[in-house]
Amino acid sequence: MPSTPYNVLMTQAERERVVAYLLETRAALVESTRDLDQARWLHKPGPDQWSAAECVEHLSVTESSLCRVLLAMPDRPAASEIELAQAAGKEDLIVKAVPSRGRKVKGPEGAMPRLETDDPAAILGRFLSVRERTIEFARTTDHPLRTRLFPHFFFGPLDGFQWLIFMAAHSERHRRQIEEVKSAMNF
Repeated sequence: MPSTPYNVLMTQAERERVVAYLLETRAALVESTRDLDQARWLHKPGPDQWSAAECVEHLSVTESSLCRVLLAMPDRPAASEIELAQAAGKEDLIVKAVPSRGRKVKGPEGAMPRLETDDPAAILGRFLSVRERTIEFARTTDHPLRTRLFPHFFFGPLDGFQWLIFMAAHSERHRRQIEEVKSAMNF
């Protein structure tokens, strides 16, 4: 194991931070979708824009996939000091940059929404189920998340704690997108 200034595990402060952020962004997403009827749930302001349903489905697919990555992280080799230095401190950048809607970012093809159902309760329910598993993982994991890395297509290598922060920030990004849809003309 490399000798690094990092703890192998999340600190209690990191755990509390990420759980609070996951809870906060879950509540905000629920509030943003609370009064949407089916027509508004499925409304797309334009052909290249997502509906609220597509945003929430995308979050479910993405977060479910990232949870699988996190669960497999202990099987990955510990990162070197050089690799850990490349990931160091990115959590604050993630919190600032990911929710911003100033720049469009196209995610991986496998994370694109397919709208497997048009039932708002089912789509939101799937997100809430996945998010609950994420929160429980963040609350209880004893995985060496701070010394295991997995690459992000934009941010480069991120450790497990940073991926948890990313999940919360990512849901805030798409919550803001839902608010944009709601404020669009003809909504």
